[in-house]
Amino acid sequence: MKVFLVGWWVFFLFLETQAWAVQIHGPPEGLYVHMMAHLFFTSSILFFFYWLRKHPVQEGKGWHYLKLSLLFFLLWNLDTLMIHILSIRLPEEALSRPSQIWHHRLMPPLTWERVLYYIGRFDHLFCVPAIWFLVQSLKSFLEEEASSVQ
Repeated sequence: MKVFLVGWWVFFLFLETQAWAVQIHGPPEGLYVHMMAHLFFTSSILFFFYWLRKHPVQEGKGWHYLKLSLLFFLLWNLDTLMIHILSIRLPEEALSRPSQIWHHRLMPPLTWERVLYYIGRFDHLFCVPAIWFLVQSLKSFLEEEASSVQ
């Protein structure tokens, strides 16, 4: 069965030529709704941190990983909100945005806003660890549950 599933996965992997993983939001309402979603996600994380502080749960590796995941998701959300705000504030000539997203460039002169925008675009440095810690916490919870059942 595993060979069959891996075979289908490899087949579909090489079948498609473009992934289209980047979504562009139409101005202005697409960006506003997107930023509201970031604010809602941020407030949800802050509420979850508050709830975990007010009602401490069982200590364990899974909960530690979950808290780290929430911290990285919070940092990612704040970073992404900052980037959205900076992208609105920066003048049109600050960014070269050809049709291919991989060819976008930051244009001189380099101001603090432009440099902050450039550094903030590395949001995957927060998002990837957040997802990794989330997976590790779920894996740890599953192992704890499996050992308690036996």
